[in-house]
Amino acid sequence: MGPNVSARIYRPRQMGPLQEERSLKWGFRWHLLSTLRRFLVISCLVALVVGLLVTQFFYGQMMDLRVQAEQLRGVNAQTYNQNVTLLAQRARLISKDRIVALAAVKLDLYEPGQRQVRRM
Repeated sequence: MGPNVSARIYRPRQMGPLQEERSLKWGFRWHLLSTLRRFLVISCLVALVVGLLVTQFFYGQMMDLRVQAEQLRGVNAQTYNQNVTLLAQRARLISKDRIVALAAVKLDLYEPGQRQVRRM
């Protein structure tokens, strides 16, 4: 019983002289002067450093804005609490019982009783 896979002997392909020229012809090679290569490397490094610095600047700006937002949240919470207190005080001041009591004390006015009101 033999294996299910057919096996062949490996034979490396021989490359002819025309194929070598063709592969060299289509290959992309950088032939740059050393000064130009140095300039490109230095400009890439400078661009990287400038990019990192700009990124850090914007990160600092974002952190400052976050701190300001937290401060504004605190001020907003204080304003909300003060608003709730003032609304409760206003409700207490304009209640019917308080107005009747003030009218009785300051203006000597009283609500009429059942026997004082006549309906026609």
